[in-house]
Amino acid sequence: MAKDKERGIARIWYVDQGKTAKEIASKLKLTELTVGAWVKKYGWKEERNARENSVDKRVDNIKSVIDDITEDRSSARIRLNELKAELKEALKAKDEDEIQLNKDMISDIKKEIVGYDDAISKWNKTLENFDKENKVSLSSYLYVMDEIFKDLQSYDRSIYMTTLDFQEQHINKVSIQIG
Repeated sequence: MAKDKERGIARIWYVDQGKTAKEIASKLKLTELTVGAWVKKYGWKEERNARENSVDKRVDNIKSVIDDITEDRSSARIRLNELKAELKEALKAKDEDEIQLNKDMISDIKKEIVGYDDAISKWNKTLENFDKENKVSLSSYLYVMDEIFKDLQSYDRSIYMTTLDFQEQHINKVSIQIG
């Protein structure tokens, strides 16, 4: 029974916290070979990789990129407004060199902003396509849940029976969400 508890802790550390088999073995006073065997036998590496590359994480990464580009665009917009103010001053002073310099810089920043807008648009399209491609169909979801419920029934019929109301409510909720 102690090994089951250690294995459970090891799984959490390996899958959820990204610790290595060596770190886990050291902390739990096990051999690295034992932890490595668990990783292989129970598919922890595949589970960790799947979780690290989950749809939610990818979506978050894309949103983060969009946020960064939006911040850069905002900074460029502030700089553009500053240059416009400097151009007005140069026009008042009739400083032709300063006028031309400001016009050139304004033109460059406008092009930069157009580039940011284009990048934001493309990342938003990627996000939209990603969402469409990774949406689980209701039939697939129901199939997986049926398999889970069948396994639960095989594992412990009393737990299965006590969760029948939950099962129905969950399937109804998901059918409305995905359906």
